[in-house]
Amino acid sequence: MFEDTDNRGQVGIGTLIVFIAMVLVAAIAAGVLVNTAGFLQESAEQTGQQAQGEVSDRVQVVTSYALDTDGTDPTSYDELNITIRKASGSDDINISDITFTYLGPSTTNSGTLGDLTNDRNAVSGNADYLRNESDRVQFTIDVDGGDVGATDELQPGTEFQLQLTTSSGASTYIEGRIPETAENGGVVEV
Repeated sequence: MFEDTDNRGQVGIGTLIVFIAMVLVAAIAAGVLVNTAGFLQESAEQTGQQAQGEVSDRVQVVTSYALDTDGTDPTSYDELNITIRKASGSDDINISDITFTYLGPSTTNSGTLGDLTNDRNAVSGNADYLRNESDRVQFTIDVDGGDVGATDELQPGTEFQLQLTTSSGASTYIEGRIPETAENGGVVEV
């Protein structure tokens, strides 16, 4: 039936070598794919955590007031008094790492709340960290030269903006306006 049995065994060995080579190539390719998938998963987790932090690790403003503390001009306000808490779902927030950017009628400046250590106190909780949603920290920004770098007293009818940015990059914006009918030399909610 089979006339040439010697060549037939060589063909079978050749086929076996090709099959083993294909299995090795497939195993190497699978290893590369698994390694790449692991790397991509790790990168995606890091990106997801950063994005979540930028959205959720932010502060909420509880109250904001403008005050006239120096008494030199009874129609102007020279300090902003702001009370904040951490937003729902936020991780612990280090108060010293929060940056502020102030844009007033004639001045723009920025700094960190860590620079305001003498003008910062805990209403409830700790003055350095917001750990619970019930923690409150109050800080004061002197807009009359101290913390914003130039005289920028707020007159009735003037507007200002304040941006608070946590270390994870989440921002909270405060846009305030001193009412035209604000009392002289007092306190006004903004």
